[in-house]
Amino acid sequence: MKNSNSTTRRMVMVLLVMLIFGLFSVSAQAQEIKIGLISSLTGPVSTYGQSVRNAVEMGVEEINNAGGINGQKIALVISDDKGDATEAANIARYLIDREQVALIIGPVITPCVMSVAPIAQEAGVPLMTPTGTGDSITAIGDYIFRAAYKDSLQGKVMARFAAENLGLKRVAIMYDIANDYSVGLMNAFKNAFEELGGTIVSTQSYTTGDRDFSAQLTSILLANPEGLYIPDYHSAVGPILLQANQFGINAVKLGVDGWDSPDLKTLSAGNHEGGYYVNHYSVLDTREATVEFTKKYTEKFGQEPDALAALGYDAVLIVKAALEQAGSTDPVAIKDAMGSVKNVVAATATIDMDPEGTPYKPIVVLQIQDGIPIVVDRVYP
Repeated sequence: MKNSNSTTRRMVMVLLVMLIFGLFSVSAQAQEIKIGLISSLTGPVSTYGQSVRNAVEMGVEEINNAGGINGQKIALVISDDKGDATEAANIARYLIDREQVALIIGPVITPCVMSVAPIAQEAGVPLMTPTGTGDSITAIGDYIFRAAYKDSLQGKVMARFAAENLGLKRVAIMYDIANDYSVGLMNAFKNAFEELGGTIVSTQSYTTGDRDFSAQLTSILLANPEGLYIPDYHSAVGPILLQANQFGINAVKLGVDGWDSPDLKTLSAGNHEGGYYVNHYSVLDTREATVEFTKKYTEKFGQEPDALAALGYDAVLIVKAALEQAGSTDPVAIKDAMGSVKNVVAATATIDMDPEGTPYKPIVVLQIQDGIPIVVDRVYP
């Protein structure tokens, strides 16, 4: 009988200990806001993804060191989609179903965002892509937001700059027919440039992963354009610029935010020099918040932030403002707040979000001068 009572007491003690630890665990979880980050840390656009990851981690660290959001720390769950849309979709399902995140930051590139956004929308989980610029991203639903401008805007801005500031009349286009980002930018530029009285003398396409552009560049050389517009990521733009130089094409080089990578110089063998491209901000901006962000990022990571890093930081600050305004992790409250926060002093600008999911802020045109991107124009939408 004594043995039986002793065994019973031990079992009760074990159960009490398990219950106490369980309560502590639940309490600890309740003090956290779990956020998923989907970024392209490896693969063809890894420089973009690493910049976003760095800036998001820095922003979250600053928030947590300051006491968190309404007393709750952020727990960041980071995943690598490798720049692959299928991988991104699988990660989104894991973050929502298994990790039960309150919201998702990412993905980085438009094709990956387009695969993830419908999943987040259906699950009712707010998604903030720092860098996705495809026009149709936020049209997927009211849980989808971005920290970047739309492709239609940057296409129009570059078309107007080419026509009015540079005086170009004849422009050729090379674009990736398999990439929604590239196709959208091509159409936006083409339509705007032609509306301004310009002529597209040659439109040449290629497919993601191509490395020999001889056929396309031969056609462009024969068309003798004044400008060459290449709306794509740096991994494709670099080899195109290199081969264009080898073909003797002397047209003014025109680009997009996808050109913003330290690898472009190497991939193009310096033939990016003199080119113009649209971007979200300039690291040389003297605005106080931009200077502060640049200083902190450079000190922490040993290199200056590119626009992708700045947008990653912007995304964290927009999310912070939305969580504070929502006052909870209720997805509807977060969603409603995300589309209405205003005066968010961020890295690229002071941001007002609109209910459609896109920030209102300026866009810059940069020229690469002695390897440094210099602001030559600033446009407000």
